Amino acid sequence: MWKTSEIGHSQVEQATKQLLPPCQIKCPINEDIQRTNVLISLLPDTNEAARDGIIQIGEYLYERNPFFNICGYICGLCELECNYKNEGGAIRRRLLKRFLSDTYTPYLNEKPEVNIVKDRENVAVIGGGPSGLMAAFNLTRQGYRVTIFEASQRLGGALWLVPEYRLPRKVLQTTVENLVRIMGIDVRYNTKFGEGRTTVNRLISDGFKAIFIAKGTPNARQLTFGKDVVEGQDLSGVMYGLDFLYEVSHGNIPPDYFKDKKIIVIGAGNVAFDSARTARRLGGEVSIVCLEREDKEHRDGIPADEDEIRGAWEEGIKIYASRGVRKISGKNDEFEGITCPLCTQVYCDTGFNPEFDTNNEIELNGDVVIVTIGQAPDLELLKKENLLDHRGRLAVDPHTLQSQINPSVFIGGDVRRVGFMVEAMEEGIKAAESINKYLNDEDLKVASKDYEAFGLPERPYYKIATEVLWIPPEQRLHFQMFEKGLTLKEAITEAKRCATCGPCVSCKACISIGFEKSLYAVQVDKERCSGCGACVYACNYESARLIMKDGRLISDTDMFRCKSCGMCVAACASNARKMVDDQTAEKIKKAYAELK
Repeated sequence: MWKTSEIGHSQVEQATKQLLPPCQIKCPINEDIQRTNVLISLLPDTNEAARDGIIQIGEYLYERNPFFNICGYICGLCELECNYKNEGGAIRRRLLKRFLSDTYTPYLNEKPEVNIVKDRENVAVIGGGPSGLMAAFNLTRQGYRVTIFEASQRLGGALWLVPEYRLPRKVLQTTVENLVRIMGIDVRYNTKFGEGRTTVNRLISDGFKAIFIAKGTPNARQLTFGKDVVEGQDLSGVMYGLDFLYEVSHGNIPPDYFKDKKIIVIGAGNVAFDSARTARRLGGEVSIVCLEREDKEHRDGIPADEDEIRGAWEEGIKIYASRGVRKISGKNDEFEGITCPLCTQVYCDTGFNPEFDTNNEIELNGDVVIVTIGQAPDLELLKKENLLDHRGRLAVDPHTLQSQINPSVFIGGDVRRVGFMVEAMEEGIKAAESINKYLNDEDLKVASKDYEAFGLPERPYYKIATEVLWIPPEQRLHFQMFEKGLTLKEAITEAKRCATCGPCVSCKACISIGFEKSLYAVQVDKERCSGCGACVYACNYESARLIMKDGRLISDTDMFRCKSCGMCVAACASNARKMVDDQTAEKIKKAYAELK
């Protein structure tokens, strides 16, 4: 059942609710988290015997997310909504994918090219970051001839700015290089958008029927205090986070570059903490200054990942929370220090709106200051390409990503909204869907996600999450991985914690491996049922329930919540409940779906 509402320049279809595990709802690309976790739990207990199973699970994940192995190092969004977060600890989904990556990433070098007939229109993708690559991946699978125009000498975009102690370069390089090889995607390196034949008009004249612009945010935001730009940002010794991380990733900054120097990092996001921890590994004595409070649970709390904050604290980085920057001081054009008033508020009801107490200030001296308060797109270039509206903003439909000025252009990724890697990937998927509809003269309607989270099963106690092991702080001030991955035994044990969470209808792992032919149903004999409620008491999944029917209180089953565990059948003293075979189960489910 669908209903349609008009939003902006696009039609959005509102879907009826679907029960899913909350982790899957949280994931921007809606990855089948429980299903693949259950498959991991069923792996053989020796590395040699488990390899084929790991590759098969990896292949299943790769179909939807060719960056799942990279997610295993830097993405843990799903864990924030895990049902077990407060009951034993969130399932270590990120580390489980990293466990798969240990075997699957080397396999990518031998993974054969796909056999796809590319007989559809030419599509240009501007930018080879996560968003552009995801769009190219999905469009190529549909038979489009895709060309990626990349300004640098390598694909991956902002992923190269993630420090190597969090994301090994070999994993990143192996992933992106094999992606374009496997899919047969044409890439033109060192080709900047807006120059030569890569303007919107020239690309269209060269035969590209659609263009997806995902060129990221190359410009650093300048530091401001109130409405004024803070003076002194042109001093020698003032750097910006993305520029700093770029130089480090390209090997342009030698080891011990900051030895015996005091480094101040301004900001509270992951880029700020990446910059601070990188500067620490280059020998610096590092401090972080941020508007936000140290309490992450507070509305004005530090937004960086908890692991980043913990890592910085362990590595000896001092955090000056609830402090702004009113002044940057220098002498002889050299940076010397900053003046930091107390920040009394970061956000108000209307959004970002910091307030300060200038009667409460501290002075911090240093040799280098790294500003990491965000980045912005190249608006001058976008204006030149006629992609901005009369207010100087991107003229793009947020639901379809189609330009509201030029219908053959689609815009997404960080250039539209800065976010996590997986959020940029989501925009690439969305752009590919919209481009396919556009080139087939279809309505660009978008079905909205309307999911209901499946709750935690009732248990007297819950198993504790597998411990995440880090190298001791004094031994990890280098650029090698500081976090140890899971062994096969640890991965199987951790994945088993996930097996009883979400609804069977969203998992079906048992069917995928041939263990079951279909999901079984629980049938209730209404005549035998006495309405005693024993089944309700026995059910851990809120599936068994009592309802009034023809003036009687009788038992009923929510088929979408049922796990077919049989506990209610065993608890029924009247023998009114039984598990039914595949054919009967399908009939019951069909009838139940029609009733719903």
